Amino acid sequence: MPYCQTNFRAVPPERVEEVLSSLTKESFVGGQSAYQLDDGTFSIDAGENDIRAIYDQENAEIKFFCRYQRDMHFYDKKLMAFATKHGIDTKPCTTSSEY
Repeated sequence: MPYCQTNFRAVPPERVEEVLSSLTKESFVGGQSAYQLDDGTFSIDAGENDIRAIYDQENAEIKFFCRYQRDMHFYDKKLMAFATKHGIDTKPCTTSSEY
């Protein structure tokens, strides 16, 4: 799964689920709340499994990765719109590897 180009920066650990749940409710049809999966990633797209989030505690960043490379631009636009609306600091992803 390739990483999206957008990361949410400076998110303290205690706010991760709140931020991701807001993203889920506002950006995905039928989205109720984000939840953490057994592998430590978060389901955020109302069960579609096309995009997931992972919290990088060392850098206090939420990173996102897509199932399909072709969907990255679509999801980056959603992430940037949400971040802009809520005043979340973003930065381009520098991770070139896949999850």
